[in-house]
Amino acid sequence: MSSPQQQFFFLGATGYIGSQFLESAKRDAVLYAKLKEFTLVALVRDPESAKAKQLQEVWPGVVLVKGTLDDLSVIEEQARNSALTFNAANSDHEPSIKAIVAGLQKRSADHPNGPKPLYIHISGLAILSDNSRGEKVPAERLVQHSDSTFRLDDFPPTNPHHAPDRIIHAAGAQKENPIRAISVYPGVIYGLGEGISPDAPLLRIYGSLYIQTGVAGTWGPGHNALPVVHIKDVGTAFVKVFKLALEDKAKHDDYFVSDDKAEPLILKRFAEETGKILHAHDLLKDPEHKPFPEAVTKNFGEFGWSAFAGNWLGISDRLKAEGWEPTETAKLSFWDSLPLETEKFVATHKASRT
Repeated sequence: MSSPQQQFFFLGATGYIGSQFLESAKRDAVLYAKLKEFTLVALVRDPESAKAKQLQEVWPGVVLVKGTLDDLSVIEEQARNSALTFNAANSDHEPSIKAIVAGLQKRSADHPNGPKPLYIHISGLAILSDNSRGEKVPAERLVQHSDSTFRLDDFPPTNPHHAPDRIIHAAGAQKENPIRAISVYPGVIYGLGEGISPDAPLLRIYGSLYIQTGVAGTWGPGHNALPVVHIKDVGTAFVKVFKLALEDKAKHDDYFVSDDKAEPLILKRFAEETGKILHAHDLLKDPEHKPFPEAVTKNFGEFGWSAFAGNWLGISDRLKAEGWEPTETAKLSFWDSLPLETEKFVATHKASRT
């Protein structure tokens, strides 16, 4: 194994975003060569699983460390041994985020004259939510936030991702045992990916909820608009972020990942179109959209209202200034991709029941 200064700790390497990043990184000769200087250490639930074995094929030489996000001592130890840590696993699991930060701070103390350890964290644009409760907001009142002016304190602390991001920002701003912390905020990610886990989580979450509750529902009337971005564009965005970070051109920044030119996701329309397909496959008795009853929404608390019933529109000014463009999003819109993804979700769901 290479020295501790050359270890890359990866949480979520077999997931939807993480495995797409690896595929995108392999196509970028400069980044791929740089990352191959590191020993990739991946946290996996089961090193003998099919996904773990696929990861070994995708990235030969990867070291598999058994553990979950609740194995905090393992996470802290691996972060302490790593010059670079990438968390693509869970943006809101505060205990594991605190363990990563603690490990990186210890690494910084262990190597006071060396480069600061780098932490790249996937968050989400729901942090921008206006908490409109699914009500229609006039177009002239909708705010398109830019990552060039983003400030965490401008948004309610009850918004999704706010508490863990505050932990990360505080760690990046401290003078004692400093670390470099970069948060990245994707919009709603869609499309079939190229990685180990190719299916977007949106349909897994909503499709399963529709089937479970029997309602093609939304939080409130569902008029809120969400930004979208294709998974392949997310992969190239993270390639850009990693290159900037490793070249020391991104010291402590926030990057949005979305396409402000793409037609946004309106939750009501999403429920209507998905409900019809599920109904056609006898998975939903009533295809008509309805607001979820309180019996459903109360299980998610205020987090659900903020995440699923607010407008959160963002512009990726920083990445676009660096040459990133959401080209795949322009080729295949969210709405054109939705039937393809829903049919795949249906096939997977039916296969799981046999």
